[in-house]
Amino acid sequence: MSQTRSGLQKDELWKLLTETVRALPMYKHHKHFVEDVMLKEKPNISSQELAVQLDITLGEAVVLLDELRGEGTGAVGASDASKRPGRTLLDFGG
Repeated sequence: MSQTRSGLQKDELWKLLTETVRALPMYKHHKHFVEDVMLKEKPNISSQELAVQLDITLGEAVVLLDELRGEGTGAVGASDASKRPGRTLLDFGG
């Protein structure tokens, strides 16, 4: 039962993170730049390196890479948890 509750808490944290990042004023510009320039130059860039190079938060870098690499669906819900079993923020490191 604690694993189920823990999974729900992680889903809620991921949803909160993505909603917060998408509300940032420069989010759309960062997303286009990462897609058009950064990923073409270095497709395997880590979230930490992206955060440093663009001077953005690690959370924004994680969300951007998750969305652009097709790991996310763009909308986080209960069904997304099954698509990312056991993933943590540490999984996005490089």
